[in-house]
Amino acid sequence: MTIVIVGLVVTLGLAVGSRSLFDQAENRLLQQRVNEASATLQITVSQVKAPLDAAAAMATTNDGDPDAFVKIMTPYVGTGKTYAGAALFRIGTPAPVAQTGISISLASDGDKAVTEMLTSATSQPFVIVDLLKGDQRRLGYAVADAVSASNYVVYAERTLSADPRIRRRTEEPFAQLDYAIYLGDKPVNDELLAASIRNLPITGRTAEQTIGFGNTKLLLVMTPIGDLSGALFANLWWLVAVGGVLFTGALAVLTRRLLDGRDTALRLAGENERLYDEQRHIAETLQLGLLPQHLEAPERVSVAARYWPAGSASLIGGDFYDLFAVDEHRWGLAIGDVCGKGLEAAALTGLARHTLRAASRHSTSPVEVLQAVHQALRDHQPPTFCTACFAYIHPSGDEFYRVELALGGHPQPLLRHRDGTVESVGTLGMLLGMIEPTLSTTVIDLAPGDTFVLFTDGLTDAPADEAVSVDELADLLNVQGGQSIEDLADSIRALKRARRPHGSGDDTALLILRIDGSGTFSETREPESAGQPAISGGSR
Repeated sequence: MTIVIVGLVVTLGLAVGSRSLFDQAENRLLQQRVNEASATLQITVSQVKAPLDAAAAMATTNDGDPDAFVKIMTPYVGTGKTYAGAALFRIGTPAPVAQTGISISLASDGDKAVTEMLTSATSQPFVIVDLLKGDQRRLGYAVADAVSASNYVVYAERTLSADPRIRRRTEEPFAQLDYAIYLGDKPVNDELLAASIRNLPITGRTAEQTIGFGNTKLLLVMTPIGDLSGALFANLWWLVAVGGVLFTGALAVLTRRLLDGRDTALRLAGENERLYDEQRHIAETLQLGLLPQHLEAPERVSVAARYWPAGSASLIGGDFYDLFAVDEHRWGLAIGDVCGKGLEAAALTGLARHTLRAASRHSTSPVEVLQAVHQALRDHQPPTFCTACFAYIHPSGDEFYRVELALGGHPQPLLRHRDGTVESVGTLGMLLGMIEPTLSTTVIDLAPGDTFVLFTDGLTDAPADEAVSVDELADLLNVQGGQSIEDLADSIRALKRARRPHGSGDDTALLILRIDGSGTFSETREPESAGQPAISGGSR
């Protein structure tokens, strides 16, 4: 009898403990999924705001030119795009200066609604206007050209689905989960933005996260579909109870529990490893979204691009590069580095790239483009800064290309002439986003066979002998610069890895141009440390 009593008591305790461990594991895994989903929403919010920031910054530089505003916003406005309609307002005037896309519904509410929006936008960096209760469910977004002493406000509206409960679920990070997203910090049906389930509010096992959304918040509520930690772990508690009744005896029950505990630990370890891999995959996907998927090179110019992230693949870096056509005769070339990592660095990287592209189409010198980036960063008021190199490239004669170059706190590019001599080009300028920078333009001509190498400071800045000096890089270009630019990029990578075989704490971006090439583009992104999967590119 004593053995039976002891066995039942032990069995009951183990069953309760197993159920408690299951509940803890389910709650922890659910909270991890909610954190991943909220990180994705934060990136989405920054991508929604970035084009408005760029348009507001440009409105200041061109004094609210309507044609320039429409040209800047056209790629983002229309069916299936970020916004359904957008308008530019001058502070104090309820009628828009310019408008594109469908008519904004805020204007139909009268001048008072527009005036309230303009007032809010001049006191807050990002204003959300709730239009969910109108004939068409919409959200409005407003961004002023400056937090104080504003002159212009860019306002855009996004049309939402008439039925927010239409089931939408991507594979990650919403797999195995039902969710509801509300505007504000309360689960109010009238403020529902989207949901994958019709019976609201969500009940049962839930986890929620409040996410900053301009001057308001987003509330994300999620519940698992089934058991996140597996059916065996979910049913473990009653299996223990049945086993304890069938196999009375404290020793047998204890032995079984030890074996089950080991299996549970292995399953949890595997689940944690899988979650880490998923988090790394999400971070890599977001990083790819910050880099151009295609570089548009001029005729007879070959280009190779490389991006090597820092050792931790779960952190989003701030390095970027770009090459694009400005008009029929000019191309824009850019490389830069936003100080920091994570979501803030990702948001500023997107802002810098959007501003560079937008400003290059209305500027006549690279200094003006970098000034626009500086002003956009200052208006955003981030706790960090950015270095950037921007250049206009255009044909000069039958075989030459002229480069007009400006540096904002960025390392000088290296130019290898076809005879093997190497020189640093460009006049060093001040960092962008802090005090008003002093910048200047340098003009050089690239002849057939010349190789132009641009890089971020992740290559040359490192402690002690881990750094690749500019002189070492110049010597490599002098000796090996005659090989193809793809092989040259790999040689530079090998030089850096020889200095830092265990990886680097800073990202590195590399951009190589060669005149009189085949006009090809090769791009490779790979991690710093061995054992991590490469982010593959391609050739175009």
